[in-house]
Amino acid sequence: MRDSLSWQGRCSVLRRALLAGVLLSISFSFAGAGRADQPGSEPMPLDVSGCSPQSRARLEWLVPRLESRELHGDIWWMGWTGAYATGMVYESVKASLADDDGHQADHTASAIKALIGTSRLVWLGYTGRPTARLGADPLLDQGRPASEETCVALVKHGEDLLQKSAKESQQRWDWRPHAFNVGLNLAAALVVTQAFHGGRGWRSLGTGIAVGEAMIFTHPWKGRSDLEEYQAAFGPPAPPPTSWNIQPYGAGLRLQVNF
Repeated sequence: MRDSLSWQGRCSVLRRALLAGVLLSISFSFAGAGRADQPGSEPMPLDVSGCSPQSRARLEWLVPRLESRELHGDIWWMGWTGAYATGMVYESVKASLADDDGHQADHTASAIKALIGTSRLVWLGYTGRPTARLGADPLLDQGRPASEETCVALVKHGEDLLQKSAKESQQRWDWRPHAFNVGLNLAAALVVTQAFHGGRGWRSLGTGIAVGEAMIFTHPWKGRSDLEEYQAAFGPPAPPPTSWNIQPYGAGLRLQVNF
């Protein structure tokens, strides 16, 4: 009996930690986005005095703006990763302590969903790790540009990061993440309620969908407006130059075109 009460107490702590993690992830995401809405307050962290006026102006816009979005990206990624990991542990413990098949199936399904969420955030590239959390580090790591050619390359790299962030920020309006969220939770609920006759499956359906939608809608969302502002100031990012060359290929030659 004492062991059972001890485990119940630990589950209660985990449940509260999970709820707190979700709420903090949401609130800190909005707080991080609000702070990122005030770019330009930080000094320019990269010396671009050797660049041409055009490249320097672009870099002086790109670097501070990318840096200002890093906080929101970090808070969102770390907060949701921690929340899903906590949920996975909590639901696994509850499944091991469940006293009937229905409850055990419900908690097992929830643990699997949390595992999928954690795995997505850790391993699935930009769909899990937002480009915003990189800030301007890829540019700053290259140090002071030594030539105009390096300046142009930095501008291109910064524009690529800006475009990736803009694409990611549109995920909230893409039907596919929402369909996957609803489909995954609905499938789990059907298994629990139909195969194991667990009435809690429908409640878990609503909770799972709500948490998934909160994660989607708090994803860093300023990328699109940043790109539009950049294009209004400097025009659209330049397309990559077209080049061609002839290379040996087997017993003959081949023409390679890059564009």
